[in-house]
Amino acid sequence: MNHWVGIVSLRETAPPTPVHRIALAIEAARGRTAYTLGGRQVPYARMRSVLRGLAQRYASRSEWERWQYCVDLAGDFFNGGEPRRGLPTWLLADLRDVLDRGGAVAKKAPRQKTSPQGAGFSHRPDSRRPEPSHRRGTVPAPARPARADRRAPAGPVRGVPRAERQLASRDVTYPPLITPPTELVAGAGEKVRTSVRETAGTWDATPEAVAWLGLAAEHRSHLYESYEADAVSPYVLGLLDRLGATALDVILLDAYAQWARPHKSGEQSADHVRRRRAAELALGRWATGGGLPRMGTGEAQKPAPSVGEGVARQILGVLSLTGAYDTARRLVAAVWPDLHRPSAETGPDPVSKAQSVFGKEGLTYEDDGQEGPDHQRIFRIVARTGAGRSALGVGRSKKGARAAAAQALLDRYPQMAKAAAPAAPSAGTPAAVPARPYRLPDLGHRDAVVDLAAMFELGHRADGLLAQALTHASWAYENQAAVGAAHQRANDLLAHQGSFVIDHMVAHTRARTALARDLRLDEDDARLLTSTDEDTSRLGGIFAVGDGLLTGHGESGEGRGAVSDAAQAVVAAAWRVRGPELLRRRPVVLDTWLTGLDHRHDPVTVLDALAAVYGMTCDFEEQTSGPDHCRSFTATAVLRDATGQVHRWTARPEGQTGKQEAKKATAQEILDILAAPASPNAFDTLALRRRDLLTGLLRAQFGGLGATTERQRTRILARGDLGADLLATGDTEAFRGWAERVDALLGRNGTTVPDPLRELYQQAVHDTRRGPRSLLRRMAAEHGTDSAGVVRRLAADAVRRAADTGPWEKTVRDIVQDWWRDQAPDTGVTVRDDMRRDAFEPLRVQLGALHETLKWCGEAADAAGTPVDVELTVQDGTLHVWIGLHSIDVRAACGDFAQLLSRTLPYTDCLVDDDHVLLRLHGRPDPSSLSSLAAAGMDAYLGENGVRRPTETV
Repeated sequence: MNHWVGIVSLRETAPPTPVHRIALAIEAARGRTAYTLGGRQVPYARMRSVLRGLAQRYASRSEWERWQYCVDLAGDFFNGGEPRRGLPTWLLADLRDVLDRGGAVAKKAPRQKTSPQGAGFSHRPDSRRPEPSHRRGTVPAPARPARADRRAPAGPVRGVPRAERQLASRDVTYPPLITPPTELVAGAGEKVRTSVRETAGTWDATPEAVAWLGLAAEHRSHLYESYEADAVSPYVLGLLDRLGATALDVILLDAYAQWARPHKSGEQSADHVRRRRAAELALGRWATGGGLPRMGTGEAQKPAPSVGEGVARQILGVLSLTGAYDTARRLVAAVWPDLHRPSAETGPDPVSKAQSVFGKEGLTYEDDGQEGPDHQRIFRIVARTGAGRSALGVGRSKKGARAAAAQALLDRYPQMAKAAAPAAPSAGTPAAVPARPYRLPDLGHRDAVVDLAAMFELGHRADGLLAQALTHASWAYENQAAVGAAHQRANDLLAHQGSFVIDHMVAHTRARTALARDLRLDEDDARLLTSTDEDTSRLGGIFAVGDGLLTGHGESGEGRGAVSDAAQAVVAAAWRVRGPELLRRRPVVLDTWLTGLDHRHDPVTVLDALAAVYGMTCDFEEQTSGPDHCRSFTATAVLRDATGQVHRWTARPEGQTGKQEAKKATAQEILDILAAPASPNAFDTLALRRRDLLTGLLRAQFGGLGATTERQRTRILARGDLGADLLATGDTEAFRGWAERVDALLGRNGTTVPDPLRELYQQAVHDTRRGPRSLLRRMAAEHGTDSAGVVRRLAADAVRRAADTGPWEKTVRDIVQDWWRDQAPDTGVTVRDDMRRDAFEPLRVQLGALHETLKWCGEAADAAGTPVDVELTVQDGTLHVWIGLHSIDVRAACGDFAQLLSRTLPYTDCLVDDDHVLLRLHGRPDPSSLSSLAAAGMDAYLGENGVRRPTETV
């Protein structure tokens, strides 16, 4: 029997003319090579490159959801494909920014020591003083108008235009928090809530807050032993701990500012450290005494005091997270009664006190030996002064023995301690008159106070504090009469408090954002970096504090330190008036700055991590230049690879740089050089020295790579190391280009591909196609009961079968014939075979793709009771299978399946139109034309089931 009865076979001697529907579909697919974005046509290859660059940017900021979205989307930009429309606004903005610049994705370069006024909103025209002559290559800026207008002007004058500041505020909104698993927190949350209410007073806790309190009671040891450990990572507890620690800092400093009158910020800082330690001990005893910590079996046998302290900080973190900051403050006040008063418990430690008493006599500490077994060692330290006074201290550690010796010396000579005691303690009575604004004709200062008060919605309640925030220590020293008349002082104490307030706001923003996405955070998701001087000076530039900062004759008011301190002091002034309300409503510019902070490793840390993966060590050597008062630094990176070869590189940034900026600049240049082979333009413009460094580092990467973990491979893809990201996104053409450029450096015939690199390519491709973050796993994990969820789960099952258990021993015609035999009795089937006698060599997974695609479309047609039309042809080494479906919403029925099939199987595209599905099975490039490096990548792209069947005629 002729199994092809009913099949209309067209075997023309000449190439087919575009009269058949398959020809029209093929031509339409060939014409889709560019994406319409903002009225412009962007080639697919360009879109893939930009998306990979943006993915690396998002990964560097630990925005892994955005990274995954870009990696997935890049895989959809294959020629002929129809990538999704309606891209998210955050991606559209970044895409337009990159494409408007016409270059690669900009990397965050280390900031130089320039005026922070340049970052933010335009205000005063460039009125900075001329740059020093040692800064080569710069044009001196116009000189600032004489600063005498800030000293003793005859009357109010405005030498420069008023600074432009954005004064709008907005309510801060976050997505709802994810609720912790009930099985993990059941009962514990209610217990913690009861304890908090009994201690701190009335509190109407929401069910969400109670659940999170139950999670706050967790210790890592109990979480590891819980069967819910996979649902909540320990990094969630770390994030709550850090948020609670910053909340405790702010609570302590708020209370301290009510009664303490320290003379210097160092004194305030030392007092805060001691007070915080005492408060943590009290909170730890409260948590432990109430039986709140949930510990693992081993930890519970002999719990350390730090367990209770950590749980208490986590509880404070949850209170702040759920909007119960006032409850957290009352809790601290109830547990530690010394919150609003000075305490002997938090006085200076014996060593510091002994130094203040006997320092003028030359106090030293001498080791007097040790005794006892190793596990019970006793140390002896002698405190001795130049005047012949001495005392012996004994302790279980050298630090303890030193403290004991200092205390013994104080006890032995009490009259000396009494004589050295200050006339009045640092904690005095609050001043009767609060700080007032200055009576100055300086319009810049006045305008700044008025604008900042409006920006933070303070009215006139904080005019005095804002004036203090804009008072530099140099101006306060030169204008003591004006400072005394206004009951003012320099801004150092406010800046110290403001640094903790900003840290708390940063932690709160980060925690609310991260914990609304997932509870399975990894280290990068939960990373919370303290804001740097660069960050806060940028905030000062946004506030335009330099236009209102009062400075002495020796200060310009535009240095990074001065602007950073003023910005922190402004935030502290606003917090003293509005308190935790700033967590719910704040200036737009401050909210934008908070959400835009990069919680990522700096280039130096990234380079260290990269070096460790490839068996290298990384050190830096510093060089200095310039006079002592204006020193500039450069840094040389010294990379030693696994063979002992040393690779050195020095970046020479323009302008004056500090030590850290110099290191960051050098590290960033090395990272940029390593990324150059992925871009033809960047590679072609590499100077000879950079090519030499790149060659050496590539050999070091090839030779030093070992076995990698899934986490390491994710970071390798995120950095774009060794072309792995090109394979992961299915951009085989770009990978072959990368391999050609690397071969040009290392020598095509001399490039030996080590086994770890082959394994890296294979695992990276497998992770992308079938790993935990892959689209296949995400579709298979769909829990929805609606039709869309069911379709996605079925699509995942079908693609798995195509990849793992396809009909690998059959030919293309056998697969079509068997499907027709099964399908024809149920629906009308018409098959037009235009393959003629072309030789097509399908991969095994491609046979599985054909089988599952026909089966999927047949079941859809059967369900709708409509016929199916199939046309087949081979053109340019690609098998095209056109499947026409009548009266069916093809995009809804087949869209998820087609997208998943295209991303998961090699050299396979599945395109969906309004009335048909077009399956394209591409031929594999001739391996004989590939170098060993390119062949290693292509083999990995094929996968273990991607091998060819013997050549067949279809």
